[in-house]
Amino acid sequence: MEGILRKDPASILFVGPQNFEKEVIQESRPVLLLCTQRDSDFNKQIEVMETVHSAFSEKLKACLLEQDFVEVFMEMYDIKGTPTFVMFTGGREKARLLGQIAPETLRNFVLRVLSAEQRDD
Repeated sequence: MEGILRKDPASILFVGPQNFEKEVIQESRPVLLLCTQRDSDFNKQIEVMETVHSAFSEKLKACLLEQDFVEVFMEMYDIKGTPTFVMFTGGREKARLLGQIAPETLRNFVLRVLSAEQRDD
């Protein structure tokens, strides 16, 4: 896997078993969480995540699962594949999107979830 990983994304918070409860479940803002393996598509999906998060940075928190927490999280939330983008609000999963996606697709997904949350308030 040498050459696959790049520097840590500055705008995205790493989440593992030690901080998942605090950073995702107890967070007051919506959370966009990326569950993915560190494979050849990792950088592309991080770029998509960063692009979308920069557009919504005041409305949501962006998180990336630590590599050693991916399998545990997948089992906890019955996730069948990666990458999977999961939106949490109020400590609960609201929606998920499976597969490699373009920034526009993720942006529309986030808008849909945020709009539904505003209607529920």
